Amino acid sequence: MSTSYAPAPPSDAPVTIPRNVLRLLALVDLSTAGRRVLDELLYLSDPDTGTTEISQNEMCTELGASKPTVNRGFRELRECGLAWGLEDGRYQLHPLLTGGVAFSPLTPVPQIKAADPERFAEQRRARYASQIANLTHTIN
Repeated sequence: MSTSYAPAPPSDAPVTIPRNVLRLLALVDLSTAGRRVLDELLYLSDPDTGTTEISQNEMCTELGASKPTVNRGFRELRECGLAWGLEDGRYQLHPLLTGGVAFSPLTPVPQIKAADPERFAEQRRARYASQIANLTHTIN
């Protein structure tokens, strides 16, 4: 028997992200899946630890997305340094997203991999051209 339980946020306190961090997030190349997983992790984050507890199945239910899509979102967040797994179903958000809060002061914190603002538009154009080329190749 499957359940559609989804966790509730641990607090009603607003999640506040400074403008300079929002600017940095705009330069992180995330897919829609990655951004949706990040938004859900932020929504469910514990303000005292900067962590979120949610299983893969719960995240799929919350987002109405498939497991491969959710896995891709988690992988992107880990690869760019915005969030990473501590243990099954428990994720740490980067302290820049949590006002400096982390589960443990000993938790290693990765550098966020964001694009250089001067090259971001160029990288996006190259990615778009590559996607169009792939579409053209598959159609022919």
